[in-house]
This record gives sequence, C-alpha cells and structure tokens, in this order.
Amino acid sequence: MKRLNGAPSLFVFPLLATLLLISCAGGLPPSLQREIGDENARLITAEQDLQHSQDRVKQDLAQAPDLFNGAPEPAQWIANFDVARAKLASAKVDSQQLERVRHERGRDVETRARRLLSEERALREAAQTTWKAQEAAAGKWLAFRRDLPTSLEGMDREYQEIHTADLTQLSKTVAQAEKDWPAKSSDLDSRLATLRAIPQKAQTEWDATAAARQEAAAGKASGAQVATLIETNDVLSQQANTLVAAPAELGGLCAQLYDTWDKILTDLDESRFAGDSLYRERIKTVRTHFTDVAAKKTETHSEEHWTTVSEASFQAVQNDMGMAIAHKDAGQFDSEAQTVPQPPGYSYIASPAQGSNQYGYWTHDSGGQSVWAWLPEYLILRELLWNHDYHPVMVGDYGAYRMAQRSGASYYGQQTPNSPPTYGSHGTFTQTHYANSRYVQSGGFKGSAYASSGSSPGVARSSPGFDNSAAGKRFGRQPGSLPAGQRFGRQGGFHAPSGRGFGRRR
Repeated sequence: MKRLNGAPSLFVFPLLATLLLISCAGGLPPSLQREIGDENARLITAEQDLQHSQDRVKQDLAQAPDLFNGAPEPAQWIANFDVARAKLASAKVDSQQLERVRHERGRDVETRARRLLSEERALREAAQTTWKAQEAAAGKWLAFRRDLPTSLEGMDREYQEIHTADLTQLSKTVAQAEKDWPAKSSDLDSRLATLRAIPQKAQTEWDATAAARQEAAAGKASGAQVATLIETNDVLSQQANTLVAAPAELGGLCAQLYDTWDKILTDLDESRFAGDSLYRERIKTVRTHFTDVAAKKTETHSEEHWTTVSEASFQAVQNDMGMAIAHKDAGQFDSEAQTVPQPPGYSYIASPAQGSNQYGYWTHDSGGQSVWAWLPEYLILRELLWNHDYHPVMVGDYGAYRMAQRSGASYYGQQTPNSPPTYGSHGTFTQTHYANSRYVQSGGFKGSAYASSGSSPGVARSSPGFDNSAAGKRFGRQPGSLPAGQRFGRQGGFHAPSGRGFGRRR
C-alpha cells in the first residue's frame, strides 16, 4: 500500500469504506441498500402520521357530536384506522426480516431482499391509503355542514346530471354488439339495465330528502338531517359518476368483443443496470378486428415492443419463447383471455369433429394425413403468428394440444425422451426462428439438453436491431372463397366449408 507522509493514501479510505459496507450488507447492491434505508425511514414516518391522522379525526368527531351521533360512519372510520395500523405492523415485520437477510450471503439473498422490500412498501402504501381516506371522509362531513348552501347546490347539480344523462348512443352500441355476439346478450342487457335504473333510484333518494333539504336551506336542519343529506349526496355523486363513465366502460366492453388477439413472446432480456437486475419481455400483439361480423370482414394489426416486468413474471415465461402467452377469442371480453402459454395459432383451429371454422378447415395431404388448411383471407394472420414460417399442423399434434389444454398445461409439441420439443424456449421451432433474439444471443439455450450447434449461443449472429418502438402493420381482408381452380382433397368425413357457412369456433 502506498503511503503519503507515513499514512495510507487518501483514496484508499473510500474504497475500504465501500467494501466494509458491502460486507456488512451481505453483498447487496448499493442502490438496493439505499432503497432499504429509505423505506425504513418512510415506515417510521408513516407510524407517526397515522397517529396524527387518527387524532385529527377524533377532534373532528368531538366538534359536532350532534352531526355524527347515530351515524354508522364514525365507528367504521375508527375501525379502519386499526386496519391501517395492522398493515404497518406487518410492514414492520418485513422490515425486521429484511434487516436479517441483508447481512446474509448466498445466491438468493438479493431476490429475497427485493421481495421483502416490495412487500414492506406495498403494506405501508396500503396503510397510508386507508387512513387518509378516513380523514378525508370526516373532513368532508364537516365541510358539507360548514357551507350548507353550497353543498345543497352541489346536490342539485348531481341530481340534474343524472336526469340529463343520455344513454341513446350507448344503447345502440349495445344493441349492435348483442346482434353480432348473441352469447353476450344477457351480460350486456344486465349492465345496460343497471344504468337505465339509476335515474329512478336517484329520484327516490331525492324525494326522500325533500324535507331535510328545505330545513337546511332555511338554516334549521338538525344534525341528523344534515347527516342524511350527506349520505344522500354521496349516493347521488356515485350515480352521476357512473353515468358519466358508462359510455366509455360499457362501450369499451362491447368493443372488446370485436377483437381476437394473441400476445406472442418474441424475446427475453435480463441485464444489469446500476447494480440492479432489469427484466424485460418483448411482446408481439397480433390483433384481428371484425369490421363486419355478418360478412366476416376483418383486418389484422401487429405491433411489437419491449416491456419491463418483475423477476417473477420473467421467470414464469422463461420456457415460453415463441409461444402465445395469452389469447382471446372474438366474442369474449379481455378478462376472459386464456393465459396458459400455447403454440401460436393453435387456438384458431377447429376440432376435427367440427371440421371447419371461419379460419380454415381440415383436409388431407398427399400422404393421406389429416392436416389443417388456412383460408386465403387469413394467410397473413397465419404468417404473423408463426413468424413467417408456418409448418402445417397435423391432426395428431392438434389432439395432443387439446389434451394438454384441457388439463391446464402448455403444449410444447410431441416428443420422445431423446428428442427436443417443438415449441417453447428450447424448442426446435424457436431455436430456428428466434436465433437472433437477445435471449439466444445471451445464451438462453444453454440450459437445454437439446441445444444444437445451429443455435449455439457461442456462434456469432448479426443482431436484428430491435428497439423499443412499436412497429405496427395493418392488412385489410375481405371474405371470399378459394381461388377458382384451387382445390384440396378431403376424405374421412371432413367437409369443406361452403361460402360463409363456417361454424363458429367453440
């Protein structure tokens, strides 16, 4: 060690201090150490803020005993402060465990530390949301009484908004969606009926408070009457907001029915940034939109982009490169999407018993084997799903896929103990068609017992130059029959589709 005037060089001390800090923290990245310290400080502050907030609410209750007497809300506010305090107590337990973990060593220490930190932060934030809502509710009661004329004007505005809300266009949208997608008629009818019933319910609430509003306008309302007006005002406000948001919410649900979409996992990337792990997925969304359901007119749009995900989400799909990690059929809401990864495109294929659907039909190849054929108007969809290199789906593959799907499992292709799977991160299809992905270039196939020299991460390949921008492509489609003179053999009970008589996929 170099010395200056008999003492260690000054630059050595910061280095020793850093090494000591890392040693004491079990090797956690400095940025994570700072996050832990900051969160612990926030937790201490949150405990103090909670007590101050509860004290303020108790003072509010003491200011107007006649207003709060007999109302159930104050008791609920106090109970919710206890709920918030319990959440902070749980966060403190996580903090204590985190303090022990940060001094440990091992490969999974950082992962455990991040999990505990995330739980601690979530509990603290949930507690803050809970107690702040109680303080705001108590303050709103006092503010309503403090300026009754203004509060009554607000009630009247909400009442008028409810009765002037126009659901005409929304009703037409729902009616068309029910015509196009009869299976959703009951659901859509119920949602629309709930909205249509709001004005009558509001009228009942309004009429019931006539006397209280009159007394309040004259400055003679009792605490109980003001409390009733506050509760009615909350109901009217909620109803008015519901009607304002209804066209976007219910109209949006109707719009979802016209789209079929798939989310294809095209790449995975794990990197380090400022000492932290960064996990990303590249998703290609292939969306087919019905512009005319009766005529089966559609257009397909494809876009692809990177998105940052949690470590848990990253690990959950690490075996599913090239797979459709989510799929939604037309005629369904987005919330009904299938989320078990499956080979791309298989969800569009009809069962052999059904024989055909609007996307294609079962036929036979030159060797007499049953194979799925896509209709010409959906060839672009097929190419986008299979990354522009479609291999025909045989009936045996489809049967194995359906068996896996019924059991809630992913299908990676038929294989023997000595052969690789077809699909997924270590599948032959993926290794061939995603060889230039970041996942492959970073050695993503190393864990595969079937990694071949053709897809070895040690072989240099040119990068396709992926970026974070969405690259959208749109293709128009018109329904039609097979081109004249082009025919496919069909045997064994499979029937070719005729005109537009394709059965809907089940």
